[in-house]
Amino acid sequence: MRLSYATFSAFLLTFMMLSALLVFEHPNSSETELDESNQDDLLFTSARSSTKSFLSSGGSTTQSIDAEYIDSNPTGGWVIGSTFNQTLTYGTQTLSPTSPYTYGEFFLASTDDAGNWLSVFGADHSFGAGGLSSLNDITVDAGGEIIVTGFFYGEISFPGGGGPAAVISNTNPNYHLEGFVAKADPMGNWLWAHSFVTLVNGSGEFSTTKSVELNAMGDVYLTGTFQGETDFGGSALNVSNTQIYVAKFDGRNGFLNWVVSGGGIGSNQVLDMATTSSGGVKIATICDGFSQWSTSSYVAQGTIDALIVELDTNGGILNLKGIGASAQQTVVTQIQIDQAGDTYLAGTFGGTINSGGWSATATYGGNDVFVARNAASPSNSWALVSGSSAEDEPWALAVTSTGQVIYGGYFSAAFTAGSTTMSPSNHDGYAVGISSSGAVDWTERIGGSQYDYVWSMTVNMSDFVGIGGSYSGSMTHDGSTLTSSGGRDSYVWVFDPSSLKDSDGDSVVDVDDNCPNVANPSQANTDGDSYGDECDSDDDNDGLTDNFPDLCPRNGEFNWTSTQDFDNPSASTDWDNDGCKDDAEDSDDDNDQVLDVNDLCPYTSYSPPRPTWISDTSSNDIDGDGCRDSDEDVDDDADSFDDVNDDCPTLAGTSTLGTTGCLDTDGDGWSDTTDDCPNEAGNSTLGGKNACPDNDGDGWSNADDAFPNEPSQWTDTDSDGFGDNTQGITPDACPTVPGTSTLDRIGCFDADEDGYSNADSTWYVEDGADSFPTDATQWSDFDGDGFGDNWGNSSWDDRKTSWPGELVVGATTQDACPTLAGDSWRADTLGCPDADGDGWYDLMDAFINDATQWEDMDMDGFGDNQSGNQPDACPSIPGNSSMDRFGCIDTDGDGYSNADISWGFDMGGDAFSNDATQWLDSDNDGYGENPLGTTPDACPTIRDTSNVDRYGCTDTDGDGVSDPDDSWTLADGADACISGSGNSTADRIGCFDGDGDGYSNPTADWAVSDGADAYPEDPLRWLKEASSNDGSSSSTTLFLGIGGVLVLAIVAVLAIMFLRKPEDGEVVDKTWNDGAVFAPMGGAMPAMPNMAAQPAVMMPIYNETPQPVAQVASTPAVAMPNMGAQPAAVAQPAPVAQPAPVQPDPAREYYNGLIAQGYPQPSALQYTQQYYPTFQA
Repeated sequence: MRLSYATFSAFLLTFMMLSALLVFEHPNSSETELDESNQDDLLFTSARSSTKSFLSSGGSTTQSIDAEYIDSNPTGGWVIGSTFNQTLTYGTQTLSPTSPYTYGEFFLASTDDAGNWLSVFGADHSFGAGGLSSLNDITVDAGGEIIVTGFFYGEISFPGGGGPAAVISNTNPNYHLEGFVAKADPMGNWLWAHSFVTLVNGSGEFSTTKSVELNAMGDVYLTGTFQGETDFGGSALNVSNTQIYVAKFDGRNGFLNWVVSGGGIGSNQVLDMATTSSGGVKIATICDGFSQWSTSSYVAQGTIDALIVELDTNGGILNLKGIGASAQQTVVTQIQIDQAGDTYLAGTFGGTINSGGWSATATYGGNDVFVARNAASPSNSWALVSGSSAEDEPWALAVTSTGQVIYGGYFSAAFTAGSTTMSPSNHDGYAVGISSSGAVDWTERIGGSQYDYVWSMTVNMSDFVGIGGSYSGSMTHDGSTLTSSGGRDSYVWVFDPSSLKDSDGDSVVDVDDNCPNVANPSQANTDGDSYGDECDSDDDNDGLTDNFPDLCPRNGEFNWTSTQDFDNPSASTDWDNDGCKDDAEDSDDDNDQVLDVNDLCPYTSYSPPRPTWISDTSSNDIDGDGCRDSDEDVDDDADSFDDVNDDCPTLAGTSTLGTTGCLDTDGDGWSDTTDDCPNEAGNSTLGGKNACPDNDGDGWSNADDAFPNEPSQWTDTDSDGFGDNTQGITPDACPTVPGTSTLDRIGCFDADEDGYSNADSTWYVEDGADSFPTDATQWSDFDGDGFGDNWGNSSWDDRKTSWPGELVVGATTQDACPTLAGDSWRADTLGCPDADGDGWYDLMDAFINDATQWEDMDMDGFGDNQSGNQPDACPSIPGNSSMDRFGCIDTDGDGYSNADISWGFDMGGDAFSNDATQWLDSDNDGYGENPLGTTPDACPTIRDTSNVDRYGCTDTDGDGVSDPDDSWTLADGADACISGSGNSTADRIGCFDGDGDGYSNPTADWAVSDGADAYPEDPLRWLKEASSNDGSSSSTTLFLGIGGVLVLAIVAVLAIMFLRKPEDGEVVDKTWNDGAVFAPMGGAMPAMPNMAAQPAVMMPIYNETPQPVAQVASTPAVAMPNMGAQPAAVAQPAPVAQPAPVQPDPAREYYNGLIAQGYPQPSALQYTQQYYPTFQA
């Protein structure tokens, strides 16, 4: 098979479903004609020729071609098959594709027994609408007829060589695949072809094949998988999920005999099939859950189990045999059955598995390969494990008639089989031969330096093995070299497996082995005879047998004779008779264990057959010079002192002081017995030690010298690394107290280890001690304020160079004013003058004498700290208010801040921001409460509009004159006619004056005698005249009266125009509370706000909202109306006596206008009630 089992679970679940839904490129609408020119060139032979070993290849220059399937032709030669979509070349034979689909189509190619390519052919995939196909297996029957199987889509014609062509068709609309099987005769003519018919309803239906086999009767067995309702040729099966089928066909015509199916819960996949000796079959399947075949079932033990299902010749289920291990994957990819009925399995697995008398454990890493024999007798069963550190699996398996097993595949990491480990170039193919007892006979690495594979394998009747595979680049094998024409080319390697047998397991086949029964992997043969060294009793042919023993049996001198001359030992060829030639091989001629180059006596005498004296430096050869002390050596210890003068004759020594020739280990001239440091040469003289090392020459031995390399120091009482000698270098200022200081004084306690010592009773800060003993970044405090002079910010580039201190990375509490004592600490400005003690440096403090304030963002003299003195309620806006709140805008300078959106009049805001004499207006009538200010409110608790006699009091009739009350009577100027608007001023105030002469018209309670106008329609007369005829007027008088009225009207208009004329040509916008008289009810109504304009609202800055000095009761904040759209007061001409007109509702119109401008209802109501207090929405 062609898919890796490294991801086997996912593949098994999805492969067939994906294949069934595979969408191929739709063919062109025009049909492609079948090119049958190749068919005329098919060459087959029916003559049986002797099988030979060979290596042949073929393929395409534009496509990788793999020999996925191979079988031997019983009539001679070999057949391979695969899938292609580009022109193929095998020897002189070529084949071009006919399918209009890019997916491809199947092909077959055949060779003779010598490897010559005879033919390459396929089927016509251009027939009708065209088709595509993929080959899944091939087999060849006894007559050389080839059966192929696979899956297809579309229409395919199988030409019959003159007879009618067989046509298979699968044109379902969703490109679902269906299986097919076909048979060709030895000449390449198709005898028959049949396909399955699967009913497609869009739920993943398909059918495909996996393996095809022949039994002894020539019947065709076919197995594969399917889903849905499938007709296999007259018999239909219907399953809802993927199941496995086994079908038997008549080999003569391809008619279906029977079909059965099985499977169950989980993935169902069949991988291989083999026929049994009884005419049935065994199929290799997998199970990852539950598998049911007829009444037999199996439950998986591991993640994936191998399941072998055996069927009899009629399709009956004989047995189910599972192989698996907990939490492991076990898959049988290949199955073969020999003539004796023994079953051979090859697969991939993890953990430990067992079956039928054998057991196997994966040990190489990942999933390993197992090959097993399930023999009829369990005692003959065996299993072999091989593999690499990668995921391994076998792709091919073959069994010879003698029981030899061959399996193969490919590997990408060092692969071990038996005692042999093969190393790959990239991907390399391999083949392994196993004896009938399960031992590895041989291994073969197949390929070159690129990517090479073994895909398929078979055995012919002569027990020659044929391997089909592919290679890229070039490969040399079995003496032949191949070079690919494009990507990968297919190859066929045929060989006699017995010629690769290696009985002794030394990786040299027996036919080439000079020791076929004794492992001799290097084929070493020292003397060049017919026997290799491993099986030659005298490898070098020197006259001494190897087990004499000959100490130099091989890899040296050979074909010479060992001799000993006792009269002239130097004339011997082998003085010590050890089989090593003295002049070329033997480095110790007298075998005394002293090499000749060091042996002063290389031919020490001995008694045959071999020397027995061995140099021993502890007893017989003290100096180890190869001369026996007893009779050959005059200076036994070889110390250049003859034994007669040597005080220590058996112990080599060089001493000349104390004793002669004795041991002087350190070579300083003194024997070890008088040397205080016998193992160290030295010249010490002080401290009671003689001849000990003294590096600095100060007389003290290094062991006693605290400073062995400094001659001016030798003791260090406190062990702080500074010497006690005050005259030496770096003398310790505190010799009894360990310390690390080095800058102010040396060797004193320095807690923070900044180089400056801590102050003590004899050394003060003034002397240079550390001002900050626990801060390693500070030591100096020039101004004594507790902040260090060092600074840590390298960006302080304007720091005065005359200031004390230095740049220290990470310096803490750095003094920003190192020459001025201070205790400032805010804004990272430490140690500067702070007059008011608030932590702020005076130069940064806006209020240097007020500890509660330091910052004044708007520079208006009021601090921003809201908890401090006189906090600025408007810190971002300069202002001079000081009465209601501090530091806000006070336009008129009266001490009260202007009102804003967060500070209304009710909270203390100035109700008269442009009038310095007024600020409060409790009744909101536009008149201030300061009696000394302008237009003071005479009735500060009453909101009304009087403005003639007094300001801000009740004016019922709206004529500007206030109503009388307890404190303001008619005598004081109050309105005498509060129920009606009037303009009289002479006889009484505020009553109706029809002719405008100042005298009120007479009424029931006010007669002419009381002072009323005697002539209410004559503006020129008002007092009763004695001569008047009251009621009759001359035309002249009437004329003059009318003219007077007109003159008065003109004067009134001019007066109004004069009063409204702006200064310097500017427009004056007067409002009702600017002091002008409010229009009376009988006159024109005030102008409404601009209904199209949105109110201008000042939004507060919430993080700067000031806190008032004193809170007053407030009303809910509302949006302010457009102040520019307030009603303007308009002076009216004197009214003419007439009935009061029907009045409109100005309050309602004003309220509706605010709603139209977008004001919320509560806000609109509140603003309307400011102008119309009695209004209710």
